Amino acid sequence: RAAGVGLVDCHCHLSAPDFDRDLDDVLEKARKANVVALVAVAEHSGEFEKIMQLSERYNGFVLPCLGVHPVQGLSPEDQRSVTLKDLDVALPIIENYKDRLLAIGEVGLDFSPRFAGTDEQKEEQRQVLIRQIQLAKRLNLPV
Repeated sequence: RAAGVGLVDCHCHLSAPDFDRDLDDVLEKARKANVVALVAVAEHSGEFEKIMQLSERYNGFVLPCLGVHPVQGLSPEDQRSVTLKDLDVALPIIENYKDRLLAIGEVGLDFSPRFAGTDEQKEEQRQVLIRQIQLAKRLNLPV
C-alpha cells in the first residue's frame, strides 16, 4: 500500500439491518484499514432516509447514492421485480436530496426468472432503469 493512498468501497449497503448494532465499530475498523470513503447505495425508497442520515453523521466518509434496484422486497420470500410504482414513490425523495448525492444507485436489470419471468416484468424493469438514467442525466449525476 502506497503512503497517502486510501481505499474507497464503491458499493456497500450500510443501511442493511445487519449493521444496526455495530455500524460505528464497522466504520471505525474501515477507517483504521485505510478506507477513506464508503459509497452507500440504496435498493429501495425505504432505505433513503437512513442513508442520508448516515451521510450527515459521517460527512465526507459515507457518500450517499439513492436509486431503485430491479429486485424489491426485504426478505427472500417477498422479493419481486421492480415496478414503476416503486420508482414513483422514490423519485420525490431523490429530488429532495439531489444536491447531496454522489450518484443514482443502485440501479440495473435482473431478468432472473424468479424475479422477472414475464416479458411485461422485463419491460417494466427496463422502463424503471431508463427513467433513472434520464434522472441522473438531468441532475448531472453518475449512475
